[in-house]
Amino acid sequence: MISAKKVKKFAKSVMSAVESSPQLVSCREDIKTLCAMLYDWAKGDYKYISKRTAVIAGICIAYIICPIDIIPGFVPVLGQIDDVAVICFLLKVVKKEIGFYRIWLATKNSNVIDVN
Repeated sequence: MISAKKVKKFAKSVMSAVESSPQLVSCREDIKTLCAMLYDWAKGDYKYISKRTAVIAGICIAYIICPIDIIPGFVPVLGQIDDVAVICFLLKVVKKEIGFYRIWLATKNSNVIDVN
């Protein structure tokens, strides 16, 4: 399982990439939701992430927070392309689950009775 501390580090790195990458600005809300979903999952509050998504997210998080990149971060413009690609890939993979998470957020504090 991924620790909440690692997810926070990932979220900080991702939000930094969003601020400096015009390609990610249009995805800002999905990225924030993704980070929140992964953080709630790492804390154990949200339990509805598939094993496939968990594995892919773990690999992407490890890549983003790892200090070793395919293209080093200090290289202007090119240094963030690999991180942006990983973030875009992760968003594409978890798009449907982000929607489910938003529904969960909207209903988690409601007084709806679960009949299952």
